[in-house]
Amino acid sequence: MFWKHVTVGLALIVAGVGTPPVAAQESPWPRRVVITNDDGFDSPATIEMARAFAEFAETYLIVPAEDRSSSSNFAISARTLSFDVERRDVGGGVIAWAVDGYPGDCIYFALAGPLREERPDLVITGINTGSNVADAWVASGTVGAARMAAYYGVPAIALSGVDNEDPEAVAAVVRWAVKLARSDIARQLKPPQYLTVSFPVGSPSSITGVEVTEHARGLRTFKAEVLPLAGEAPGKERWSFQVVRDAFPAPPGTDAALVAQGKITMVAMRVDEADPDLGAWLRRNKARIPPW
Repeated sequence: MFWKHVTVGLALIVAGVGTPPVAAQESPWPRRVVITNDDGFDSPATIEMARAFAEFAETYLIVPAEDRSSSSNFAISARTLSFDVERRDVGGGVIAWAVDGYPGDCIYFALAGPLREERPDLVITGINTGSNVADAWVASGTVGAARMAAYYGVPAIALSGVDNEDPEAVAAVVRWAVKLARSDIARQLKPPQYLTVSFPVGSPSSITGVEVTEHARGLRTFKAEVLPLAGEAPGKERWSFQVVRDAFPAPPGTDAALVAQGKITMVAMRVDEADPDLGAWLRRNKARIPPW
């Protein structure tokens, strides 16, 4: 296996941040697309997504070499400033690399490397085979990559929920994702905005529509127990955590509830987590802040 070593200049990415020029808004759109995921390079759904986009756009498939699920927007390159990549051939006119890193590294590589001079119009992440409804989006590498792209100035859509073993479901989801990417909805996205989209996993015929909603909160809780550690130093403990899903019914109208009803859900997101209301309150009440 031949790996090409890449040093990532993070400053180069920041220097390239900006809204696409007016010309980028002219048809056809998107003209240049990056596709990544957190399931790894062997995901059939992601490869089919890339081939579908390559029929009308310059398409770059830049994907972790192995499964990196639940990695959020972590990027090993932020710590090491380097990782390895390997060119792959998936056919269909797709320009493909496998990255020895995480979804976040794929975004760094795309924007600081091959697409440094000609930035993509859109980043598509997924489609993730697992669900990212409710609290799952926080840790999702699929969503994390979209968040990273939006942070660095490229509109992004994170797609989750498909049975990779069901070719009919994969094909249906890919067709719909292409329509979304070519719609006015996608063209209206302005960084730091991005979208998370969740599909019901199952037969395409069971999907009953599309709803714009919000993530349910607090559904994922944890159980914890202390495990015995024989022969370890006194005072040292090992804690085991188990995720408890569906701790209580999802509130009506939230993504978890709607996906369970056969709906595709779309949640509008933004990377900028600043709270203007809290900021205004703090400025009005600055005297309450302990002086230095």
